[in-house]
Amino acid sequence: MAAPPPQIRLWDDNPTSLDLLGFDAVVAPIVAAVREHNIHPLTLSVQSPWGGGKSTVLKLIEAEFKDDETCFVVATNPWAYDDQDDVKGTLISEILHGIQAQVPDPGTKDKVAKKARELLERVSWSRAAVAIAKGALTFQVDPKEIAEIFRPKDPGGTQSMAGFNDAYKELLALIPNVERVVVLVDDLDRCLPDAVTATLEAIKLFLSTEKMVFVLAADQDMVRDAISVSLDGARRGDIFAKRYLEKIVQLPIALPRLSGADAEAYIGLLIAGRTMHETDLHALAAHVRTRRNANQTPLLHDLDKLDAAPTEADLALATQLAEGLSADRRSNPRQIKRFLNAFGVRESIARAREVTVAPAVMIKMLLLEELYRTSFNTLAAAPAQERRTLLARWEAWANPSGEEGEDATLPAGIDEGTKDWAAAPPFLEEENLDPYISLAASLINVSMGAQVSDDVLALINDLLGESEAARNVAADTLSERGQDEQLAALEVLISATKRTDDAESVIRGAVLWGGTNPALEEATAAGIEAHCWGARLTPGAIVELANSGRPALVTLVRRAATDASVHPSTQAAAQDELEQLDGN
Repeated sequence: MAAPPPQIRLWDDNPTSLDLLGFDAVVAPIVAAVREHNIHPLTLSVQSPWGGGKSTVLKLIEAEFKDDETCFVVATNPWAYDDQDDVKGTLISEILHGIQAQVPDPGTKDKVAKKARELLERVSWSRAAVAIAKGALTFQVDPKEIAEIFRPKDPGGTQSMAGFNDAYKELLALIPNVERVVVLVDDLDRCLPDAVTATLEAIKLFLSTEKMVFVLAADQDMVRDAISVSLDGARRGDIFAKRYLEKIVQLPIALPRLSGADAEAYIGLLIAGRTMHETDLHALAAHVRTRRNANQTPLLHDLDKLDAAPTEADLALATQLAEGLSADRRSNPRQIKRFLNAFGVRESIARAREVTVAPAVMIKMLLLEELYRTSFNTLAAAPAQERRTLLARWEAWANPSGEEGEDATLPAGIDEGTKDWAAAPPFLEEENLDPYISLAASLINVSMGAQVSDDVLALINDLLGESEAARNVAADTLSERGQDEQLAALEVLISATKRTDDAESVIRGAVLWGGTNPALEEATAAGIEAHCWGARLTPGAIVELANSGRPALVTLVRRAATDASVHPSTQAAAQDELEQLDGN
């Protein structure tokens, strides 16, 4: 009987409506600006580099208006649109359908739906023109119909976009209790240049309409560069791109970078959240927020009054991680999560190979491996009997007492930038690191970002390929490997989502492989949830998960059926699969 897979600690990359980052100070003025009815229309931008927490801020803003009947909130993500040829039309359609869906009164809803259909007819004519111009409908449409589509339209007619704004105002006038329509636009900086420009052009349609507010989540520099690239043919360049963006965005708001204290609290909350009840985690986050607003540090302190609190070991890990991570990574929530996931996977592999090492020691070694690879290589390459001596000199150099003499010099092959790392506890001179170093050295064979041997990499590539026969052979061959090697290979397979637009081929391979080795079920489910969720999850991937017959994977289908972060088509596919699975 196969041994059960080791437990693995992973954190997903999805935005959250629970504020673990102290963004309440940013959300409050945005909400206040939205509620300021004397300013309209209004466009705000939430700005930060990649992984800075922009999507989470949008979730927090949306939560603020959850029970407000005077404000309709429409969340959209142009990066996830199926039709990238007409992003402008898709955004308009999502706004109209989003408003219509939130009208509570049936009579008013019918009137709004009728007006929305009129507006969508204008969009449909515009889409048809775009499709024909691109050659997509040349063989399907009669030449006379093509001529009709391109014939100049009456500005007041229902086929012209010229009258769109007036018709949209009439739609809003049908909903007297609504004072604001807030459109939250996420991942604009992930879009291709033409899609960025098309999104902004769609927003411009609404900018002469009262009650409209747009909140854009994006790295402003990337958006400006995208505009510049999109307009290269017009030779208008970077200066025009800057002015164009400033004309649309009246209120840019930059997210703060995490301080050391904030990073420590964030990591502590993430770690505690793996075992703590949701109610207790909310109470802990509120406690941290109160201390932050009172300028009290450390933030995870004075926890005696709480019903539940992180363990001392978890608090120590959070402190060590915050101190060990580089300044750039520490200030980026997504990078923090990725390091925690790397730690979770390494911890799982070590447990599978029966390599015993204290979590604090593993974290310190993983930091060395990730931040100072050449220094790690020097340590790994040293003969086992000389490693403790090397570490003793290294730590003496980082913590000079004035008495070490020659022993306080930096060992050859060690980076001077490791001084803070070597000076921080836990100290490693007395640790037996040989089993862990052997494990780590075997896992950082970095071809294709891999942590496995070349022959296993070839099998993973076959598993991702189009040949069904090759996939079956690869799955059977991989299942014959040792459990620890399979876990490492599974990590490489799941990480392939970084190089593809969707996760369907990755999930197809993982499900096929898992069918030959049920012991991979939990690790497969955790990896898919952490790295393949959101826009990358496709209807085809849902079918693969539903047909797997594995309870942990079917649980992901149940989650996708109600998770608003996945694409609506994927959500619908999950609901259809569940109806079949449940026999309805």
